Amino acid sequence: MDYQVTCVCGGIGFPIGASGAPRIINVGRALQAVGIGFQVLHCGPSPAAINTQRSGVYRGVPFEYTTCLRRPENILLRLLVYLRAVAALTLRLWRIRPLRHRAAVYLWAMDGPLVLYTGTLCRLLGIPVVQEMNEWFPAFRPSAFMRWLYRRPIFAMPTGILVISKTIERRVRELSATTNPHLLIHLLPSMVDSEHFVTALPSRDDAETIPHFLWCGAGYPEDVRFLVRVLALVNREGHRCNLRIVTAAFLGWTSQTIFDYAAEQGLPPAAVNFRVGLDDCALASCYKSATAHLLPMWNDDKSRTRMPNKLGEYLASGRPVITSAVGDLLDFLVDGVNAYIGEPGNERDFANHMISVLQDPLRATQIGAEGQRTCIERLDYRFQIDSVSNFFIKCIEYGKGVTQPTKELVIEPSTKNKANGG
Repeated sequence: MDYQVTCVCGGIGFPIGASGAPRIINVGRALQAVGIGFQVLHCGPSPAAINTQRSGVYRGVPFEYTTCLRRPENILLRLLVYLRAVAALTLRLWRIRPLRHRAAVYLWAMDGPLVLYTGTLCRLLGIPVVQEMNEWFPAFRPSAFMRWLYRRPIFAMPTGILVISKTIERRVRELSATTNPHLLIHLLPSMVDSEHFVTALPSRDDAETIPHFLWCGAGYPEDVRFLVRVLALVNREGHRCNLRIVTAAFLGWTSQTIFDYAAEQGLPPAAVNFRVGLDDCALASCYKSATAHLLPMWNDDKSRTRMPNKLGEYLASGRPVITSAVGDLLDFLVDGVNAYIGEPGNERDFANHMISVLQDPLRATQIGAEGQRTCIERLDYRFQIDSVSNFFIKCIEYGKGVTQPTKELVIEPSTKNKANGG
């Protein structure tokens, strides 16, 4: 039987956006590899100006916005845009209803009204929902609504949940034990199409003599300020280098605020530079050009519960990664072997690793190559094809009148489809 999965997302931008967009694409390509249809419905405008098409196909994944691409400044017009977006989403899901016994909604929303609306509507229409959970939002967006949402509703509505870390998996099992005891849970770590980054060529614009370290993301102003302070520390010790920030959209900060903060730390204006709104090819080339990639993590609940999606892309590029000893990344990253790993939040430790990269580039290259090998073996989406597709099929099959799936069901991961192995 032909199966169809529709990803419903909002606010991240597609196909270029925050790290969520590549994860959606890789989940979609894993499903397509076994013949499961996959499409993306983006409910609401895009925060990234580089997205210029309301519909199309990107790397084999069809997508469509349910409204216009840009968010109006006028509050009334903005409200009308979102009402239109929800109305169009409702119509599209209604059209899926006749196919509900071989379809599922992959819900890429972990907070806000979209979770409740989509989950409730799908339940009324009889469409199984697979909830994405790659962060634990109560950890950094505390509110009465968020606490209420994560006590019951977000676990009560779906048939299955994709979790990105063992900590989130444990919490979901505990919280759903009474709310939805037969909820299917599948641990899916950071995913990447490693081949795309392995084969990329360094950017021609980066034929410069000053080494530069790279951080990629949207939001996370605390990470950026931390890296600016670390960069200043490295430069003060006589190791001239720059920080490159790659972002699809500024969320919670602007380039000027970072320039001002860098000046306060005694850095020259050219020490921090930005690349905004790169497509996938330009981003891969940018990764290849970096001296090393920076991924600061913190000794807090937000970092302990996540597995940054950018980590796979960094490792796949073959350039060394500098990160912190937090969470599930320690399951496959070893300091001095396939990454540089320091104490979370320790500026001195992070700076020492950057200096090590600058002082011994041959060793840094070897560590980067070993990190790339680890990525191909552990994080490439091809490695996940069997387990991801089996999980979605089980969720869809439960929609055929089985409201209480058997508790004994266990989904076994398969290693047949490994990267470069078919």
